[in-house]
Amino acid sequence: MKKKTLVATKSIFCILTILWSAIMLTEYLLVLLPVSLNGILFETFDFFAIFLYAGIFGVPILFIISSVLMAIVKEKYKGAENSGKTDIVTVILPLTTFALMLLTNFNAQLQ
Repeated sequence: MKKKTLVATKSIFCILTILWSAIMLTEYLLVLLPVSLNGILFETFDFFAIFLYAGIFGVPILFIISSVLMAIVKEKYKGAENSGKTDIVTVILPLTTFALMLLTNFNAQLQ
């Protein structure tokens, strides 16, 4: 695989992982906090609840793929240009979301 294609693929998976983890974290925090939403905000977050349930399986898969691609790019090209803030956030955000869900008994909170 060419360098640009591999780096672009890694970047796409990292961004997808970050976005989905951020949506899951936001949704779950709204479940945990006693916030009542009305109108369009309620409808918007109700729509994103689909991502919360699908993310239980989707984010770990994206996280594994992103981690593997980050390792391949780092090992293969050893350039500082290939790693950065995106890679750090790609690792920290899903792990933070996972830890929060694990510590607060995720299944009981959603029922």
